[in-house]
Amino acid sequence: EERAAMTTGAAQVMTSVELEVEATSGKDVGEITNETLESVHAGACAAPSGLGADLERRKRGIELLSELLRRRAREKLSCVREDQRIWRDDLKKRSRQRQRLAKKERMAQQQLKLGNPPGGHGVELGTKNRPCNRKVGWSVQEEIPEETGKEWRKYEQDKCRKVLLTFGAGEWNRIQGCLLEEHKQLVHGVNDIRNLTYTFLVALRENQEKQQEAKAPKKEGGGGGRQPVQSKEDAFLARKIAEFESEGAKRILDLTNEWPKIDKLGLSWLRKLRLLDLIRDAALMGRDEERRQEFDDAMATISESSPPVDWWSIAADKALLLGVYKHGYGSFDKIREDPEYASAFTPDERNIEENLRKKEQFRHKPGCNCVSCAHTRNKKRKAEAEGGNAGGPPGEGEEGNGAENGGGAEDDARVGWPSVDTLTKRLKRMVEVFARQLRKMENKSAQKTHNDRRSSEWTKKDRFTLAQCGMRWGLVHDEGPAQPDWAAMRDLSGLTKKSEEQIEACFLGLVEEAEHILQNAKRKGGGGEGEGEGDGEDG
Repeated sequence: EERAAMTTGAAQVMTSVELEVEATSGKDVGEITNETLESVHAGACAAPSGLGADLERRKRGIELLSELLRRRAREKLSCVREDQRIWRDDLKKRSRQRQRLAKKERMAQQQLKLGNPPGGHGVELGTKNRPCNRKVGWSVQEEIPEETGKEWRKYEQDKCRKVLLTFGAGEWNRIQGCLLEEHKQLVHGVNDIRNLTYTFLVALRENQEKQQEAKAPKKEGGGGGRQPVQSKEDAFLARKIAEFESEGAKRILDLTNEWPKIDKLGLSWLRKLRLLDLIRDAALMGRDEERRQEFDDAMATISESSPPVDWWSIAADKALLLGVYKHGYGSFDKIREDPEYASAFTPDERNIEENLRKKEQFRHKPGCNCVSCAHTRNKKRKAEAEGGNAGGPPGEGEEGNGAENGGGAEDDARVGWPSVDTLTKRLKRMVEVFARQLRKMENKSAQKTHNDRRSSEWTKKDRFTLAQCGMRWGLVHDEGPAQPDWAAMRDLSGLTKKSEEQIEACFLGLVEEAEHILQNAKRKGGGGEGEGEGDGEDG
């Protein structure tokens, strides 16, 4: 009887598990609740025969138990990840505390070197009475103050440097917008970004000085040799630093991250900043209606003998330049997809024919005497004279720099959109052309200012020429009474660069000077007053 009772209970438990498994048939495993899976697991553990003898029900039960195991594993893994996150946050917090303590100690040492008392450094450097290190930022760019004086974190400093090397110095609002888009909240204003940029430029200048000192040869006599010529990068750096100093930029002394890899990448960063500054000047010139003609003249000076692709045109050059200013350095895909420049980057058969004609025009012909062809011929003659395996004499098509032999492959490679390297070279070439054009314009402006200043100044020769004209022709008058004709005086004297007002002022000055000389002569005459008067009248 006891054995029969046990058999009957086991059958009832096994039947309930089979019923639960049967109830889940036809459903997706992911839709079954955790309570059902836990019930199936408990029933299978309690039953002597587990999931039963039916193979289909056993297979379905194994799927349910596998899903239960996966859910438990995911829950356990999420708990482990949460514990790891809490541990990392605590580690970062303790690391920041150590960094703050080290920074305060460094600033205290700096103040001691400057002769300030240790207790006053916090007020001057903005570290005293700070309630906590947590930053409460702004999510709207218009609400951010111009200057907050908040500390720059490492990730903020690195991101600002990357954006600066994308848009260039001076584009503070765009840099601030990119930083806000990246971090969602921002605590730095445009003046803070300008101060960080100024600090970055000063660090680049110091790095350049170190590099130049390391490369400079040391002379034993100690005599100063000829000063090295200032490079383009150094001139740009000096001009930008002076510009920021005139705007009131301040150097940040308490940066926690001292510009890593500046010794290796400093020169590359400096060249990119100069390139972006020239791109900004060129783009602003192209958008200004008054200077649009200067922009078009500069674009026309770019040689079209080697376009990036056969369909390239001046309009594509303009779109590339303005697109880099709009989307940033290296964003060539965004520039290509921009609807504003779609027409400029659309291939045109007329441009293709014109570029092919120019390519054929500039192709090296047999017997060309350019440097490249002459170097190739000399090299082959030298190889033949040395008895090397230079082969037979070069044919007519082998002269030049390979334009004849590899022309077809090169044309095939230049179909479609140019590569990144090709576009970068093209962009640098345009920027250098604009730099030369800007220098010419600055020289013309300086020469014009110099000429205007010289024309406004009266030299001894100019005054003598006007005096000679007055003594020879007298004071020329108009047809009307009593009004001198200063324009006629200017033409007679040959001082065409002077204005009528300048002629009048100088002539009156000469008359006043003559009267003063005559009065002095009368005083020196003494008793011969009548004679002096006669002389004065004759004079």
